[in-house]
Amino acid sequence: MLLLLRALFQPLVRILALRNLRADRFGAMAAVLGVALGTATVNVVLILDVGTRAVEARSAVTNPDLPVFTDQTVTLRGLRPDGQPIRAEDAQEETHEDYEIMRSAIRLGSLSAFLVGALIVFFTFNVAVERRRREIALLRSAGALPPQVAAVFVLEALLLGVGGAALGLLGSIPLAYLAAKAGITTTGRARIPLDAIRLPWSAMLLVCGTGALTALLGVLRPVRDALRLDIARALRPRFVEGGAEQRRRMRGVTLLALPFMVLVYGLLRPFFRESVPLFAFFVLEAGLACAAFLAAIVFVPDLVARLGALAVRLAPRRWAAERLLLRRRVEHSGHELAWSVGGVMMVFALLLALHIATAALKQEVSAWAGRAIAPYAFLYPDEPLGHAERLLPSLPGRLVAARFSSRTPWPNVAYAVPADELRALAEATGRAESIALARRFGPGKALVSTMMARRFGVGPGDQLEVGGRAGTRRLEVVGVTDELGYVHAAGAYRNLRTYAVIEASDFPVISPYATAIGHTIAVADPETGAAAARGGSATPPWAELLADVPRARDVRMLTGSEIEAVRRKATGRDFVIFDMILGFTTVLAAIGVANQMVLALHARRRELALHRVLGMTAGQVRRMVLMEGALVGTLGGVLAVLLGIPLGSAALGALRTVSTFEVEMNIPPEYGLFTALGATAVALFASLYPARSAGRSNAAESVHYE
Repeated sequence: MLLLLRALFQPLVRILALRNLRADRFGAMAAVLGVALGTATVNVVLILDVGTRAVEARSAVTNPDLPVFTDQTVTLRGLRPDGQPIRAEDAQEETHEDYEIMRSAIRLGSLSAFLVGALIVFFTFNVAVERRRREIALLRSAGALPPQVAAVFVLEALLLGVGGAALGLLGSIPLAYLAAKAGITTTGRARIPLDAIRLPWSAMLLVCGTGALTALLGVLRPVRDALRLDIARALRPRFVEGGAEQRRRMRGVTLLALPFMVLVYGLLRPFFRESVPLFAFFVLEAGLACAAFLAAIVFVPDLVARLGALAVRLAPRRWAAERLLLRRRVEHSGHELAWSVGGVMMVFALLLALHIATAALKQEVSAWAGRAIAPYAFLYPDEPLGHAERLLPSLPGRLVAARFSSRTPWPNVAYAVPADELRALAEATGRAESIALARRFGPGKALVSTMMARRFGVGPGDQLEVGGRAGTRRLEVVGVTDELGYVHAAGAYRNLRTYAVIEASDFPVISPYATAIGHTIAVADPETGAAAARGGSATPPWAELLADVPRARDVRMLTGSEIEAVRRKATGRDFVIFDMILGFTTVLAAIGVANQMVLALHARRRELALHRVLGMTAGQVRRMVLMEGALVGTLGGVLAVLLGIPLGSAALGALRTVSTFEVEMNIPPEYGLFTALGATAVALFASLYPARSAGRSNAAESVHYE
């Protein structure tokens, strides 16, 4: 080690290292960008996360570290019919748990870009050292010591790693500001003002140091193998050498170990779920998913070798020479394409899984909206003490309205409504179940939403104890439903879905914390409800019905369809940060594909030159390279679909475990097609430069050189 450190500072080592970097400009640039984009992605996420926490730290609604002041809202407690208390979930923990898990998932997601960047570095040095076997042998024959030879490659790795890390550090700052300006955060609950951005320098420098270390680690194994090479064999003319060294195949025990691990975890998963907290369970699930994801890359070389030749046959038959040569390359050296195919597979599998989860969450919003808000329109004031009741006279006479009080402050949300008005509202929707619940509702009764019932563990027949400065009252829970009783307000989606509805005569118990009846109005159309009961649409023609209602500056008016559209858009916005991360990762995948092809073409100069000498045109060479790029993209896209679907299913399973959202696996048919086409397009784009370079190569010079 001491000899290696001394050799790093020798002039000859510096000269050789800089010469090698100039000779392999594209590979050096790819390695620098791999480290830079990987570290920049992680640092952007860190900066946004710090900014998100700083903005959300001001309120207990968004800051899990602040205590909840229950004296500012009512107290709620679930009781059995015999008066036995029911243990409730911690409101603060339940509210923030989803967002804490999301922040963790975002941090894990940023590692995908770092991983792809690391793969580029490892592949670059593996190929570069393999290509320079003769140069290493000549240096050893000329008297160079092993530490001196190793120092050349170590110095290259240090220069690339430090340069990429510095570029990533500098680039992450403006990228973070641009992301914050676009409204991207790690929870989706608030925007980050630019003046609130703080740079976590210690964490960022640690990430950059790790990125530089990754480049150094990428060169150690290739250099060790190079120093052990047989000098006489390395200097032997290439036509005397035997076939290419075959890669070692996985042993059978490895193939057996992977499904065995899956089976063991599947059997023990129920015990993990019961014995560890939800957040710890999510971390365990995420760690195992990442391990399984990386393990899948082990199978890529075998799949490329077996499926590649079959895929080549799909190329047009008029390109017979290109098809034949590409098929032979896949059969004899298909494992060399595994790096590119694995990178494309990993990126687009993550993209597919992300969009499966996003689509499921949007579908969950639509399903809830169909139950809770589709038949209604809502009038609510901007100010906490405002009233929407004054707009009632201007509503069309055919509409039915129910007047609600305002909500009590989070986390214990309750509001009141006259029983007869709620009953009329239910009858206007034409829903038999809602009508039955409304008829059971009255003084001393309560309706609770599904999320409120989950928090307090109550159901029909149980009691809900409501208390505060105005006293305590026990109310019978007559129904658990989302179909009746929702009123809209500004706030987070989950919080708005967690509420209890009490009768107007019981309003005095919550009056110290809520504005009187008439604060918010819910409206339904009986004619549409009657049509819906006969199988028609449940959504009234609000544009026509509300066209003549005057708009007030301090009262908002939203229909159920408009609220659904806002919530679906907000759900998509919550996942924009994942799109940003995977966008960087896609760029890295394209760089990796181009880098692999450039390095492979450089190693195949003699082969391509012989093809040209034997009559192959420059256009045919370019076409063959483009076909190879298309093959990489097609195989990577197909494998991404096969891997992304179970990965998306696992993500939805984790969502069902750690949240109350009822997400279901429902993959739109076009998702798989778009994934495969996107992977092919990216790989084809990445192969344009290598194809152009291959078509311009000088055949005579390459043959003479070899």
